Amino acid sequence: MLDRPYKTPLILVTLLSLILWAVLLPPITLPQENPTTWEVYFSPRGECTSAIIKELKKANNSVLVQAYSFTSAPIAEALLNAFNRGVKVEVILDKRGKTEKDSKATFFIDKEIPVMIDDKHAKAHNKVMVIDRETVITGSFNLSEAAETRNAENLLIIHDRKLAEKYVKNWHEHAQHLKLYVGSGVTKGGQVSQELVQENF
Repeated sequence: MLDRPYKTPLILVTLLSLILWAVLLPPITLPQENPTTWEVYFSPRGECTSAIIKELKKANNSVLVQAYSFTSAPIAEALLNAFNRGVKVEVILDKRGKTEKDSKATFFIDKEIPVMIDDKHAKAHNKVMVIDRETVITGSFNLSEAAETRNAENLLIIHDRKLAEKYVKNWHEHAQHLKLYVGSGVTKGGQVSQELVQENF
């Protein structure tokens, strides 16, 4: 009985303390994954090539490439620079990569960068780079001088690991049915190519 007068004030003080703590202290937030960010570029002369090179300079571990037309010397050099600093670079090209004038297929082979030719589809029309399994570069933009200076194109750069993993999975699904390109228009165990062709892609 003697303890009762002391219990009520103690309960009130505790309740008031909890209310003040809830009102005055900032909310607690749990750590989250890096938010998705993106940039978009348009050509002609919209700095698409420069944007790709900028991202390639940041590459630390891997770059996966899927390209329909690849004739851009600056982008090829940027991939080589990444390769020379220890980044794993792998390239899938459409079958036109064996015959297209100024195709960078032979350039990559000479530098010991693996190239595969995707001739299992009517057109291997993907235009994709995945950098470090967290950055996706895609859009209509072919890796060519024509796409940079003459064509109406778009280029989207997305920084999102979950999205990048989906593109990585798709890249490997294609790679499973392909053969390593060894140059001179020949795939390992494949056929000799036709004469060089030139188109504005």
